[in-house]
Amino acid sequence: MPPRSSEQLAEEALAEAIRRRCRGASWQGLAREVAWRAVTGGHRDARQVDPLAQAAEAMLASLFDEALWAVEQVALESLQEFAGDEQAARLDAGEEAARLVDAAYDRVLDTLLATSRRAA
Repeated sequence: MPPRSSEQLAEEALAEAIRRRCRGASWQGLAREVAWRAVTGGHRDARQVDPLAQAAEAMLASLFDEALWAVEQVALESLQEFAGDEQAARLDAGEEAARLVDAAYDRVLDTLLATSRRAA
């Protein structure tokens, strides 16, 4: 198998981190989970779940797009540091991807909760 590029390693790492965060659910399910947490945590009307889920999905997509570049940089640095060792790059990229996916989830939830506080 030919060596993978830093871009391929980053895409694989980010996709795996997103799959783990979804815990078997769909992308839409993850956005709905964030929306439901914002509804219950912000004491909102449950009818707000659908619009909040749409907003969460858009925010998550944007943050995951940004994360791809950051994960690729980590993979590239690791490939250079460890003389092209894909295993090390895969591990470093995976750790960074997991960190960024978790941070994105938390950021979206915080944003939705903050908007509910401002609306109240």
